Amino acid sequence: MAKASRVGRTDLVGTVAGTTELTKENAKKVVNAVLEGILTVLEQSGSIRLANFGTFTVKQTKERQGINPKTQQPITIPAGYRMGFKVSQSWKKGMVLRKREQERDKIKVHLPKHDAKAKMAAKAKGKKK
Repeated sequence: MAKASRVGRTDLVGTVAGTTELTKENAKKVVNAVLEGILTVLEQSGSIRLANFGTFTVKQTKERQGINPKTQQPITIPAGYRMGFKVSQSWKKGMVLRKREQERDKIKVHLPKHDAKAKMAAKAKGKKK
């Protein structure tokens, strides 16, 4: 499987602009508003479920002991917050199907075209030896 290229917010803005026929400036406002809305809801309720997409959550973590990987010395990791995202099953199944279609399309593109003249020439070449 090929390594995925990094995609950022500007790429998302470009995709939204192309899909919605908005200007990139307006698409940027929409993307920023959606992301800000998600953060606001997470601050208020701790989780947000988007049907057929997934669930974002915020959980509080407790103070705990850890080890500094450079020095191997014990350290205390302070309490904090952890964000999570769990993709919905329908979104996951849809993505798997899309990836399979992409792979099939790549295989079709890379298959050599069968040329009757080339086959005949190859057979003739093989018989002369």
